[in-house]
Amino acid sequence: MTDERHRSPFSAHIGAEMEELREGYARLSLVLEPRHTNPNGVMHGGVITTMMDSALGAALGSLRGPEAGRSPHATVEMNASFLAGARPGDKIVVEGRVLRLGKSIAFGEAEARKGDELIAKGRLTFAIQSRSE
Repeated sequence: MTDERHRSPFSAHIGAEMEELREGYARLSLVLEPRHTNPNGVMHGGVITTMMDSALGAALGSLRGPEAGRSPHATVEMNASFLAGARPGDKIVVEGRVLRLGKSIAFGEAEARKGDELIAKGRLTFAIQSRSE
């Protein structure tokens, strides 16, 4: 399922595709290309963090519905642990889940996998802008 309303322009720029989006959950995928690598030919960490941020942003938007358009949310903190590498030709799948949604802050987690192998884990915090800001 590709829903352009839920795919950030930067996520689209790197080639990530929305595979699934439901309330509080999003799954994106990407087949790595040489342009996604660091000088050593291994996946650049920015690719995974972009996908994690995009997955969580979309998952949060799916929970917030139309309110997200009136009071946007933005990432204010992200922690990512990289557990394994990936190379061009590998398909990367990132799943994001909202853990808690409050009035002004939300928390989520994301996992990146190459097949069955967990290659990165992330935690993200989003600030929710109040309507008066």
